[in-house]
Amino acid sequence: MPETPTANTRPLRLALALVALVLVVAGATSWLNRKALAREALTGWLRARGVASEAQVEAIGPTTFVARLRIGDPARPDFTAERMEVHYRPRLFGLEVISVTLRKPALRANLHAGKLTLGALDPLIADFLRHPPPPGTPTPRVLIEGGVASLTTDFGPVTIVGDILSEQGKLTRLSALARPMVLKGPDFEVGLGPASLRADRVGKRLSLSLSAPVEQFRSGRFASVGGLLQASVLAPYPNFTARRADGPLALRATYVAKQLTSADADVVSDVHLTATFDGQAKGWISTLDVLGKASLTATAASAKQASLKTGALNGRVTSAALHWTRAGGDRVTGLLALEADARDLIASDLKVTNVQARFTGALNATRQRIELSLAGASSGRAAWRGLGPATAADAGQIAAIKRAAQGFRFAAPDIRMDAAGHLRLAQPVVLRPDAGGEVRLAWNGSSARLTVGGGGLPDVDARLGGVVLGKAPSADLTLHAGASLGPLQGGEIDAAGRLRMAAGVITFAATRCAAVRATRLDFDANDIEGLSGRFCADAGPILTLGPAGWRLQGRLEGAAAGIPFLQARVESGSGRVSAGGKAEDIRVAATVTSARLVDAAPDQRFNPLLVSGPATLDRGIWRADLALRPPGGAAVADVKLTHDGRLGIGGAVIETPALRFAVGGLQPDQLSPLAGAVGSPVVGEAQFSGRLDWSPAGATSGGTLTVPGLDFTSAAGPVRGLKGQIAFTSLAPLAAAPGQTLEIDEVQAFVPLTHLRAKFSLSDTLLKIEGGDAEVGGGRVLIEQLELSMVAGAGPKGTLIFEGVQLHDLVEASPFGDRVDLDAKVSGRVPFAVVDGRVRLLGGELKAIEPGRLSIQRAALTGVQADGALKADGKVPDPAASTDTFTDFAYQAMEHLAFETLDATLKSRDNGRLGVLFHIVGRHDPPTRQQIRLSLTDLIRKRYMERKLPLPSGTGVNLTLDTTLNLDDLLADYAEFHKTRGSAPVQP
Repeated sequence: MPETPTANTRPLRLALALVALVLVVAGATSWLNRKALAREALTGWLRARGVASEAQVEAIGPTTFVARLRIGDPARPDFTAERMEVHYRPRLFGLEVISVTLRKPALRANLHAGKLTLGALDPLIADFLRHPPPPGTPTPRVLIEGGVASLTTDFGPVTIVGDILSEQGKLTRLSALARPMVLKGPDFEVGLGPASLRADRVGKRLSLSLSAPVEQFRSGRFASVGGLLQASVLAPYPNFTARRADGPLALRATYVAKQLTSADADVVSDVHLTATFDGQAKGWISTLDVLGKASLTATAASAKQASLKTGALNGRVTSAALHWTRAGGDRVTGLLALEADARDLIASDLKVTNVQARFTGALNATRQRIELSLAGASSGRAAWRGLGPATAADAGQIAAIKRAAQGFRFAAPDIRMDAAGHLRLAQPVVLRPDAGGEVRLAWNGSSARLTVGGGGLPDVDARLGGVVLGKAPSADLTLHAGASLGPLQGGEIDAAGRLRMAAGVITFAATRCAAVRATRLDFDANDIEGLSGRFCADAGPILTLGPAGWRLQGRLEGAAAGIPFLQARVESGSGRVSAGGKAEDIRVAATVTSARLVDAAPDQRFNPLLVSGPATLDRGIWRADLALRPPGGAAVADVKLTHDGRLGIGGAVIETPALRFAVGGLQPDQLSPLAGAVGSPVVGEAQFSGRLDWSPAGATSGGTLTVPGLDFTSAAGPVRGLKGQIAFTSLAPLAAAPGQTLEIDEVQAFVPLTHLRAKFSLSDTLLKIEGGDAEVGGGRVLIEQLELSMVAGAGPKGTLIFEGVQLHDLVEASPFGDRVDLDAKVSGRVPFAVVDGRVRLLGGELKAIEPGRLSIQRAALTGVQADGALKADGKVPDPAASTDTFTDFAYQAMEHLAFETLDATLKSRDNGRLGVLFHIVGRHDPPTRQQIRLSLTDLIRKRYMERKLPLPSGTGVNLTLDTTLNLDDLLADYAEFHKTRGSAPVQP
């Protein structure tokens, strides 16, 4: 709508008026003084005002004046007119100009810093402003044909060619064409093709139309290519005298562009913008009041923003009563209705088939402030193809997530928004998958809460705070989620950090370590249970999600998990993890910095080991190369692991180097408590090779332990030359095949044992020695059976077979060798068991296989009871004699006894004592011959009962001797004896 002429447009209008005045003066002069006088009068009048000029008078008459005129520098004039026609008529006090016609006039002007200057015409304009025409002066009709205005601006040259008709001081017709131009400023550039402007006065209304091709446009980060601006206005013609504008006002403007772009590679194609207004204007121009209906419609065929692509876009804003008033400052108010819809929005794997929004609200805008409040709703339908369709191989919640993502509807029933872009959800946004379940997002503009559940979906509770909207929206995120995804069962995560989205990429930067837990990894018979740990940021965000897929990276701390099928557990795991992929193509690269591998078998097989090494996942196959070492020691084993997650099949190969045991170096008890019986120091070498294999049907394992040679100290004494090979048929539980053999060159016990051989098997928690023998005392000791339980607190039990074993050295080396001397070669069978750490004999029997001798000092015998008969020189002692004499005879017989028969029954009794029941048949054979000498008086008076009598040599002995030994004390003494020799004790 035209406004009151500004300071910049007024000089141009004054210039035209001055030209008319000049022409009047020139015409009058010519009429009176002919052409020369008229020319001199015109140029002199201009010269008197400091304006250089040149005029050529072509004709002058009573009513007409025709001339050519130049004003300004001849080389670069500011104004020229090829033909000026002035029509006038005489009046009582002068001439009245009726019309002025300018043909092909040319005007040069400058627009600098917002100020318009006309060069040599500026003094004329200043003079005219100081002496304006008196009120009521008639205004001539002015016609300009083929006029050219050349305007020099700070942004570039502008050239306009056109025709103008003004009648009674009002514009009647204007037709102008702007030549193509390029205008450039510090933050904009616009290239225009030939632009046209037409204005026509129709009664009291002014009709304007504009058409301007915008070949290119750039402002800041935005640009337009191939645009066309068209506008039409039908407005009341302003009454500049009264400075009012009253009447109907109609406006229509359209802008069409092939492309709108931004510096961020955003592209909107085939854009159509249309603005309309239909209403009334009234009032003074300075306090103009406009009220009417308005609309703004925008459409586009497609758009692209980073990874976001769309199909057709449509938007429309309407107001039934838009009010613009200039009273008290420009203000626009009105009630608004907004409608928008879009189709085929694609962001990576997300496709929104359609979305529509409807809003209503109020606008209150001034030059200083815009207030806008909108309320409405939005809904649509979408799908996410990133996970692919659900398959028969998908379990539980993975299948539910895939089905939910394949198609869902969403609705935001109550959205509130203001002019600053602050968004608030008065009611939650609800997403309902076609397959069931629900996702809800509650948002109040500064915080939000997202919950997921139902339909087999994972349970998710996420809270957003510190929400910042704009080109790169971000928010603080606190997440707690529980899910069972594929093999992951009962998984939970508790995380917090900053969520950000920019250029189609979502990142999550954790502000603390995320706690992760899972009930188990379900691998059929090979489950991993009780997973827990912390996932921490290492460098940058821990999660990135974008068109290229997703990426997870960070540090793992405090990881723990149970591996039941290996009867083991991992504790205190740490390392770095980098994982990523797109759809089902997942890849992982991890480095285990350190983890503690703990034996979880009921009976411990190995001591805790530290694990380290790389692990990868590529095309569904896990691979790892892990080194095992004892705390503070070097690597003792290498484990190469492979697992096909798609088939559930995998295996691990375990290899140790040649483990060298040395004094002050590596010792077996550092690796396994099973080596506890192998007393330190151990010197020698061992090597293990084995593997574990698993499948959905279960797990198998095996391995081979090779011992080229070991020397160590056992409970029986130093052991030299242990060698052999053990083939394990299972490592969890530990089991070895029957019939395997170990050999020992020598056991340096109190009776040396040589050439030991033993066959054994290992099953569950029981080591069963099925056969073995050793050379002892010129004979052999055989193992009929021996069971060594690996259950804590359970002792060994078994049966030993003695074959022709000479007991002399055995007794001589025992703690009571200084009180007992025995020369006997025996055979027999002795069952035994260790109960609560104490040796108990279970009814064994030994029998001499040839004559021998026995000598036991009286101090070694306690509680002896003897039954039997003593024969000396064929005489039998009186049975009525004192039993003390017979007991003494028994002691004497045990001190020097040559026997033909010796039987011994051994059985443990209460309180740790060993009961020994001897049956001995032989004779008393002291080194010096003994006999009893008695007088007749001694016999009659029985004085022999009052004194000690020697047992006669050769006295036959048929003796049953029942005695006990404190076996626990004897073995304790024996343990102490070995302790002083540096060996491990036999028992506690």
